[in-house]
Amino acid sequence: MNPTFRKQVPEMTAILHSSAHRWVYVSLTGAILGILAQFLRQVPGALMYLGASTAPWVMVGFLFAVSASRGVPTPRKAILVATGTIAAYLLAWLVSYHLLFVLRESVSLAAGWRQAAPWIVAAVPASPILGTIAALSHKRGILGDVCLAVPIAWSLPESLKSLTEGWLVGTAVITPVALFAAMLIHMAINERRVRAITLLATVVTLGALGIALFPVVWYLFLGRF
Repeated sequence: MNPTFRKQVPEMTAILHSSAHRWVYVSLTGAILGILAQFLRQVPGALMYLGASTAPWVMVGFLFAVSASRGVPTPRKAILVATGTIAAYLLAWLVSYHLLFVLRESVSLAAGWRQAAPWIVAAVPASPILGTIAALSHKRGILGDVCLAVPIAWSLPESLKSLTEGWLVGTAVITPVALFAAMLIHMAINERRVRAITLLATVVTLGALGIALFPVVWYLFLGRF
């Protein structure tokens, strides 16, 4: 066995042992919110768009990852804890969301899997990326501010698109996004200094990039809607 890997095994075991209860809780929360999102998706009107949206629900998982990695002594451990947290949330959310879709629409599991598969596949590489961003958002300075801005920026394209469907739809989507963003910033301010200029500049820059790429992502995952 590789000596480096042998040294990492006790560390990984300790992380799994200390985080297991949190991941179970996050998984249950993700499953409940996935069911809620699917129910909202069946309600005509503005709530249907909230249920079919992505940004607000992913931001909840990001908040869990930030909270779980807070105070973890080393960056590597923080990344592992945050990655496991958001992976547990996203996978539970996706499974419950699409399983309820299968039950409510009386479609086959194969049809439900075709709906879920692209998102589950995307969640696998997305989890370590989002987990790393969540863990590094605790850092002081530019790095922490940029990581703090990322989840806010990725919510802009979907939030702006919701406004094109009317102010009620826009309000239904933007309100939870704004609430979660405020919670995220509040958590960071209680921990360290947050530079508003860096935060705003990153949100605008990455948000503009996201708006430019949003039609491509929308096309690739249109089957979910």
